[in-house]
Amino acid sequence: MNDEIFLQEKRKYEKVWGNEQYRVTSPGNSSVADFLSFIKFKKLPSDSLIDFGCGTAIAAIPFLEAGFKVSLVDIAENCLNDNIRVLTFLSPELITFFLAPLWELPSSLEKSDWIYCIDVLEHLPPERVDKSLSEMAKKTKKGGALQVFLLDEEMGRRIGETLHLTIRPLDWWLDKISHYWHVEEVHAIIPGIRYCIYVGSPKVVAALCQ
Repeated sequence: MNDEIFLQEKRKYEKVWGNEQYRVTSPGNSSVADFLSFIKFKKLPSDSLIDFGCGTAIAAIPFLEAGFKVSLVDIAENCLNDNIRVLTFLSPELITFFLAPLWELPSSLEKSDWIYCIDVLEHLPPERVDKSLSEMAKKTKKGGALQVFLLDEEMGRRIGETLHLTIRPLDWWLDKISHYWHVEEVHAIIPGIRYCIYVGSPKVVAALCQ
């Protein structure tokens, strides 16, 4: 892929994930319990899940324990936790990693029952937000969770990088997301700062957007 934005963001996040301080916390792992509670009456034993912008992907452990087949997607090859990387080699029938930007997902990434995208959308270049949402919606069957952080962050500044490229208010994100999915619930994780938007099935318009 020769897309300059892709190459720029890939280089940036490979640098970011090389910093041990950035790997300490996992918003995705912190939000698993709430997500499982949201879908507990809808999930079937054979359900699959895609974690978009998975980072270290330690959230995959509770998802595997809950019976999901898990696909991981990230733009940086070095993002995965060492134990998760080993699992992708030992149990590829249960967990698979795809190296890709959200705005150009590989055809080999199959549609999934559920999607999970936590504190990732604000990292997207503004001109790639709609394409990314459209691509993710095309991979969704039942619904999922899209969590957004509404402010700037400090870690990028420490290493000389800007990580939150699309800082917008909640209403802006809700309007964007509602073009592609049916919004079912909005949870304030940190009021005014971080919100988890739970969505249901994708809308037809998602399949038409390029």
